Amino acid sequence: MKKKIFLYTTGVILVLAGALLLYVRANEPALPEHVIAAHAGGNIDSLTYTNSREAVEHAIACGVKYIELDIVVSPEGEPLAFHSSDDMIDTIYSCDPPHIGEFTAAPLRGKNGKTYTPLTWREINEIFLSHPDLIFVVDKTDDPAILEKYFPKLKDRMIVECFSIQRYKEVTKAGFKQAMLSEEAFTPGTVIWQDIKHLFCSDEPRIEMVTMGRDTYNSSRSTRWFIKICNIPMAMWSATDPHRATEMFNKVPQVRMLYTNEVSHK
Repeated sequence: MKKKIFLYTTGVILVLAGALLLYVRANEPALPEHVIAAHAGGNIDSLTYTNSREAVEHAIACGVKYIELDIVVSPEGEPLAFHSSDDMIDTIYSCDPPHIGEFTAAPLRGKNGKTYTPLTWREINEIFLSHPDLIFVVDKTDDPAILEKYFPKLKDRMIVECFSIQRYKEVTKAGFKQAMLSEEAFTPGTVIWQDIKHLFCSDEPRIEMVTMGRDTYNSSRSTRWFIKICNIPMAMWSATDPHRATEMFNKVPQVRMLYTNEVSHK
């Protein structure tokens, strides 16, 4: 008898939680329209994941307004844009992430024989401050203290992927444009519990967006159904090109932003 009462009570709580979750999401302001983000700066000379100045400038020239970069922190505590790639010739650094001096000592080398300009926080600020309409999408680093220190004038233009619920709260409360909960920290229970706390405590931010890979999304039926039923906005990576991105937008309405490796002139 006690077991039945417990199961019944648990079921009622879950139903109410789900109803509250749907209500909250139905009454929150809509997020920005679907956008394309240049993944790791976008392609350059058919190379991906360069995180280079040339890639970013190419994406800007193609009219892309959302630029995603893989931001890691050097041993000196300074942010730089870096990601290993099969398209690039690996430079042997003394540590990973590399020292700032090592990172800037030589250009990035592509397997196509061309070289590219590495980006530290100084160059990133220069590019984004000279293009006030750009939005900076940050992967890898989710520490708001570091991001505020080195990109103070870009804070209201930064979308930050967060790898724990604690970081999500910190980034949201710090006033960045948007926090996204990474697939590494996402579970339906996490979203439901955080939304319930948001209902009863204004200091608890709700989960406004999650980000995950296309393969992760496709491989979990429960995740797909939860996101669709609860209408949770998503950032998804990655489509190979803008055409595939359009297909994904049509297929999954919850996808608001999609990272593409390839960008081209409109």
